[in-house]
Amino acid sequence: MQSMFNTSATTPITTPTALANDILTRSPETVDALHAIMHHPRSLSRPSATWRPPVKTLPRTGGSEQLTAAVTRRRVGPRARARIRGYGQTQVPAYLIELRITDPSGLPVDRRVAEAWVRALVPDEAIEAVHELPATRAANYVWLVDGQFNPIESPSSMFEGLVAA
Repeated sequence: MQSMFNTSATTPITTPTALANDILTRSPETVDALHAIMHHPRSLSRPSATWRPPVKTLPRTGGSEQLTAAVTRRRVGPRARARIRGYGQTQVPAYLIELRITDPSGLPVDRRVAEAWVRALVPDEAIEAVHELPATRAANYVWLVDGQFNPIESPSSMFEGLVAA
């Protein structure tokens, strides 16, 4: 006699890499929207006190709460370019991308899910270019890109002392 209950074990998606693959499969339009925001002039940081970064609501994934992602792009100055050259990179950094993932309710963000969103945005071969900034509630990531938005590896020491808002 067969059981009427499905007793086969399903493996929950728990690693950031597996969650990223799930995001790419289930929410490609959100990933595309985040890429578009990175490229859009509105994401370029402005000195005005009224400027705010564009924010995108993220679909729930991996059992997470509703999260939002704010994207800020900053121009890279000559000192940072020189430092990257000294690090041995041939690519010229044009922008610093900042991705801040928050839970609108103010609760701490599940780091697995936040990392999964970063992994969905950045190619596997370039994931080492991404650095996480320390924060208690939000997940904050930064990485350098060239003029075509290709991630550029950089030493984590470049971001020491950079505090997430």
